[in-house]
Amino acid sequence: MSYKRVLIIILITGLSAVLVYLIVQMERSATKQTAELRPIPLPYNWLGNITKVPIAEPSGITYHPLRRSLFIADDSGSIHEIRMDGTLVQSKGLNEIDIEGITLNPATGWLYGAIEDDEAILEIDPETLTVRREFTIDRVFEGEQLLKQGGMGIEAIAFVPDTSHPEGGTFWVGNQSFSLNPRAEPSVVCEVVVPLRSSTAKKAQGTIVQAYRMNFIDISGLAYDAQADCLVLISDTTNLLVELKQEGTVLSQYLLPGDEQEGVVLDGHGYMYIAQESGEIIKLADRRLR
Repeated sequence: MSYKRVLIIILITGLSAVLVYLIVQMERSATKQTAELRPIPLPYNWLGNITKVPIAEPSGITYHPLRRSLFIADDSGSIHEIRMDGTLVQSKGLNEIDIEGITLNPATGWLYGAIEDDEAILEIDPETLTVRREFTIDRVFEGEQLLKQGGMGIEAIAFVPDTSHPEGGTFWVGNQSFSLNPRAEPSVVCEVVVPLRSSTAKKAQGTIVQAYRMNFIDISGLAYDAQADCLVLISDTTNLLVELKQEGTVLSQYLLPGDEQEGVVLDGHGYMYIAQESGEIIKLADRRLR
């Protein structure tokens, strides 16, 4: 056998060994990543239901740091403000508008409610619970209609403040879907820019600037975790809490306690509140690693 032939065989054997090694490492990495993202029980201390007044079918919840209270939207189109001990401050119906999620801009103190059927965001005065402005969301992103006309609609909303952004921050909304079939309505979270500062019009339009498809169904609640700088999504059907970076990376998945979880919020003091459709507002001491 010639020297060149031996050299070729050695090179081919070496390349094959390197390829096998790379494939094994890729498989191990994929297996490790899958294991890391496998849902684990949420670390928490259960503090129980804090509500002292009945709230029929809560659909969203947010914390107002200036007022030191929780605002809760329900399926009847009403908004309720309760103190941190669960006592009622005020309630008001908004003409049976289907508000499925509620959030807050901490810089201004205004509340924002997500309207499911219209795919719109209402700006609400926390003092009087009256509507100030309305922003409809353009349903299309990069040529695809993500928020289907006549579909399940947006079920969750969170505001992420950003002092460097022209509008002071952006909204994230979760579109509800009960199927992961590519042809079905997408289970997706969308970042939406709304003219909070650049327009004073009573009605204006918001635009989707980012969107991520989720690998689970029924996005029912959404919050921003300022300490971890990530979004917190919950799913009622699958009893999941998912941490998502704004660039689309899923950090962790946790199994949620309770049942019929429709809204979630963090108060920045180590506590998590989950609004359940049964009418209970569950308080947990949040023990997730930061």
